[in-house]
Amino acid sequence: MKENNWVGVDTHKNTIACYKDGKFKEFPTTQSGFKKALQWADNAKWAIEGAYCFGKPFAAYLIQNGCEVYEVNTLLTKTWRKIYAISNAKTDFGDAKVISLFADNAKLQKVSLNTVKLKEKLTARKLVVKQRTEIICSIKMLFNTRGLTLPFNDLTTLKSAKWLLEQEDSIIKNFANILKALNESIKIFDKEIEAELPQKAQKLTVLKGIKSLTAATIYTETKGKLISAKALASYAGIAPIDNSSGKKVRHRNNKTGNRILNSVFYQLSLHQSLWDEKGKAYFEKKLAEGKTKRHARKCLARQLINIVFKILNE
Repeated sequence: MKENNWVGVDTHKNTIACYKDGKFKEFPTTQSGFKKALQWADNAKWAIEGAYCFGKPFAAYLIQNGCEVYEVNTLLTKTWRKIYAISNAKTDFGDAKVISLFADNAKLQKVSLNTVKLKEKLTARKLVVKQRTEIICSIKMLFNTRGLTLPFNDLTTLKSAKWLLEQEDSIIKNFANILKALNESIKIFDKEIEAELPQKAQKLTVLKGIKSLTAATIYTETKGKLISAKALASYAGIAPIDNSSGKKVRHRNNKTGNRILNSVFYQLSLHQSLWDEKGKAYFEKKLAEGKTKRHARKCLARQLINIVFKILNE
């Protein structure tokens, strides 16, 4: 295959592996490493595997410096590696090379700086929610060890926050102040995420069970990975894996894939099986066919993959 002006990049936590025009080099994931990679590439287009994951800081750096950056699906890299007959074990060099060679003929999505920032806010919100959960558990444990009973089950409400702040105990009062600050941070993140949600992602909110936060999660996790509905189902860990042997045709659950998306579609199928008219009818149809509730929800999640894929591709 002919060489081109594409830099293929395979990203990792500590390094970025780059290939261009027969040259291969690795750089550290630091500002100094990013600068050296940009100088080494010499005005090229960038195709990055994991541009919204480990490659997110590097992709943002390139965009801010006026470069064209595209996201490469890991499934595409795997396919290209087979086409190019790289039959040995997976290597950084091999992945970066096939990305560089095949990028020009693939329909890749441009990496959006707004999407990078949106994912950063989702990640930050997730961290704050985790910290809030730890504080709430600490408060409940404190009351439990003292043999006291909390008058509230939900400590995220304004009423419970006010009550905790009125307590004379310094430990409880300090916990309450931290809890108040975390609640305020979550509200700020929610407003900003809703305001910055792209129009394409906003269309997802027409489905029952999807609000702005869920729509933002689906949008950022699927960005650059919408090859087909089947590929998306596989990426989300919804599609079953063939486990046949001889004449016996069997399938098993897919325990790999993107666990964030897998969790989102499970919750969505659970919500639709209870509250959406069409979702409930489909769920009951599968139960009537003799499937278990778990299997029926998996089938419903697979149908929701098709709907989401269609909306995001319009």
